[in-house]
This record gives sequence, C-alpha cells and structure tokens, in this order.
Amino acid sequence: MFDDYRVERINPKDTKDFILNKHYAKRMPSISYAFGLMRGDSLQGVLTIGKPASNSLCEGVCGKEYKSQVYELNRLVVNDGLPKNILSYFVSRVLR
Repeated sequence: MFDDYRVERINPKDTKDFILNKHYAKRMPSISYAFGLMRGDSLQGVLTIGKPASNSLCEGVCGKEYKSQVYELNRLVVNDGLPKNILSYFVSRVLR
C-alpha cells in the first residue's frame, strides 16, 4: 500500500516550509531529530522530535536521573490527499 513511500532522516532546516506554512501552530519547535516522508525525490511530510519546553515535565515523566533523555514528537504534518493511514505508517517507520 505504501510501496511508493519511504522515511528518511533529513536536515531540520528542510522542515521549515512544512512547519511554518502547513502546521496549525505556524512556529518552529526545538528540533533534535527530523524525518521526511518521501515519495521519489519529493518531500511529502515531516516529523520532528525535540526536547519539551518544560524541564519540570521532563523530570515528572522520568525523574531527575533520566530527565535529559526525555523527548517528544513535536510536529507531524503531511501534504493533503495522501493515502489513508499514511500518518501511522510514517510514525511507525520513525520509531523503528
């Protein structure tokens, strides 16, 4: 079903157009890792992972000892008109 698509690590700078123009928040988050949903050579979506803005949240989730290891999926956006369940496919490939 998703044979035409692949997921690859991309430069965080390559997410800017999607995040600022297509995501509802219209602002850039803290990005530690960026991934692109590709179809051929065309970027169809982006998923970014970064540090949460709240240090107390990180500590609350994993305690003081592991708070530096807390990350969150902070942006997920794809072009309109892509196949059903493409977001699940995208997230699952990133988590691999």
